[in-house]
Amino acid sequence: MAGENKRQSRHLRWAKLFSVVDFFLVVGAFLLGVWLRFEELSIATLLGYSPGVLAGAVFLPFIFYVGGLYSERHLRGEWLATVRWLLIGFVSVTVVILAVGSLDFSSRVGRGVLLVSLPILIFFITVRHLILLRWVRRRAISYLCLVGSEDEENAVRLLRKVWGREAEFVGIVTAGGYIPRSDVTILGSAESVFGLGEQPDVEVVLVKGQYLDDPLIWGVLRRLRYEGIEILSLVDACEEAYQAVPLSLVTDAWLFRASNQSELFYIRKLKRLFDIVFALLVLLILLPVLLLGVLAVRLSSRGPIFFRQTRAGKLERPITVMKLRTMHVDSEKDGAKWATGDDPRIFPVGRLLRKFRIDEIPQLVNVLNGDISFVGPRPEQLDFIGHLDQEVPYYRERLLIQPGLTGWAQVRYPYGASVEDAARKLEYDLYYMKHMSLFFDFFILLETIKVMVCGGVRRGGDREYLNFREEMEALEGSDSAC
Repeated sequence: MAGENKRQSRHLRWAKLFSVVDFFLVVGAFLLGVWLRFEELSIATLLGYSPGVLAGAVFLPFIFYVGGLYSERHLRGEWLATVRWLLIGFVSVTVVILAVGSLDFSSRVGRGVLLVSLPILIFFITVRHLILLRWVRRRAISYLCLVGSEDEENAVRLLRKVWGREAEFVGIVTAGGYIPRSDVTILGSAESVFGLGEQPDVEVVLVKGQYLDDPLIWGVLRRLRYEGIEILSLVDACEEAYQAVPLSLVTDAWLFRASNQSELFYIRKLKRLFDIVFALLVLLILLPVLLLGVLAVRLSSRGPIFFRQTRAGKLERPITVMKLRTMHVDSEKDGAKWATGDDPRIFPVGRLLRKFRIDEIPQLVNVLNGDISFVGPRPEQLDFIGHLDQEVPYYRERLLIQPGLTGWAQVRYPYGASVEDAARKLEYDLYYMKHMSLFFDFFILLETIKVMVCGGVRRGGDREYLNFREEMEALEGSDSAC
């Protein structure tokens, strides 16, 4: 559907919008500080201060993103965590500006300007945050759901929990003569509610993807779109709430629409440039860490330092990835196996390297060679693909794009060691494939830094989505039992 991506990528749109806003708030605060300090805006003074100020303006959104301050879910959370990350951001800006000034004394921002500008910046950011917080807490959309089966009713029941704090559920409109089983407000059949040419008093109509291809209903839904009502599919609502795509709601039509909404210019032209620039930069920064990792492997385990393995690249072409060895030699002599958290094949130092992703650093060479991208689905072992393709619906979709050193699934879900884990990761990979862009890749890199510093993704870290999936599977299981 044309224009659908506007709502689906709200998480990313918020991050882009407020990172740009905060960038200019930092610049504006220091411009005002210079003017108040010297009562003029000298070009020479502004040019001299610009390296440090611009560095601080770029760094502040990084801190706020890592701290979750650009997430609507975070804005509804604990205020103490918000205050803590705001303070970390202000301190970080000050440290960055002072650090740039120490490297280039000619660009040093004077103490007088800092003392005037920082309170202004704190005021600007605090006001921006309070306005945003008030808007989020007051915003409440009204919506109804078009339901034609028990599975759809179950999905709506679960989504009502997600939207409960920020949306008003008006009721259910039935399709195909379906009679809802739960105790909900029934507004009537689709023919009676939508067939009178009147506009329902709601902002959103929530439907399952199959109705977007139904000629009997699609004409009515299209009319509602032109009358200002948003038509949102259940799978897209899950995307918005969790930044993941439940496999039970995915259809071939959704996959086709998802491929049409990717930023193809970025994929074809800019992604390779992005990979080269960031791989060189990160390799330069992490070189000391890599050398320590090499030394750790050499001293703690006999055998080669690096581990090479054939994996599936784009369109299932074989590629050879390189990592620091974290398992004992000949650990796969009996065939490929998934690594588990307490895998006896992993030696103690190797476990530490895996926890902080240090073993992945040599794959930067694969990025430079073009074997993998910096961001994308994790390259899977060739031996597993046939089995996973039979067990996990749409698994081969992730092979249509270039795999990545890091990715949305890698920063949202811990190491997987089962078919179930592969299915959950695919739900994040499908979301990434639909929304991949320069900004999204950049934010995933920030999430990757956070994962490395924190020592990995916690099992159950994305608890809200896991709870949603567990409840959906329980409902599906109870239905099949009936």
